[in-house]
Amino acid sequence: MRRKSNRAENDFEAQKEALLKEVRSVLGEVESLYEAGVERGEEEARELTAKLKQRLSDAQAKFQDFEERAVEQVKHSAKAADEYINEKPYYAMGFAALAGLVVGVLLNRR
Repeated sequence: MRRKSNRAENDFEAQKEALLKEVRSVLGEVESLYEAGVERGEEEARELTAKLKQRLSDAQAKFQDFEERAVEQVKHSAKAADEYINEKPYYAMGFAALAGLVVGVLLNRR
């Protein structure tokens, strides 16, 4: 199960990096469009605008896919935690008590 979790985390990170790369690319094209609009004629600016709209649409689709995968990963993790708690409730209660103790100590230090 740990190996599957690491693979999912690596896939999630790779998808996140690809999305960030796409966003950087779109922002670079926005800058190019601005510069082109200043330097070139209207026709070229229209072509760049159409290209930018397509790239933005692609980035939005990737972001939506990324968001769906993130939600699925969170649901999977929550289900795994729920199964663990159902299998070993005393461990869960002990962990909750320990977490409460740590939070209480930290709050009392103020």
